[in-house]
Amino acid sequence: MVTSKIAQLNESDLEYLDQLLHKEFSKQCSNSVQWLSKNGYQDPCDKTATLRKLMEAVQSQKKIWTMPKW
Repeated sequence: MVTSKIAQLNESDLEYLDQLLHKEFSKQCSNSVQWLSKNGYQDPCDKTATLRKLMEAVQSQKKIWTMPKW
């Protein structure tokens, strides 16, 4: 199951994954803006929503790592 696999990642793995996702998100946003200005409609291959969900999942997992244990 995916949730158990992401839980196995350590803090540095999550940080690296977060950096990669942010870099790809920035690139995708730039491409999306260029596509829209050139073609006048939304890029059908736009993955910004998917990347945003993935970034939120990684950030949530990072919060779990930093939460105090009780």
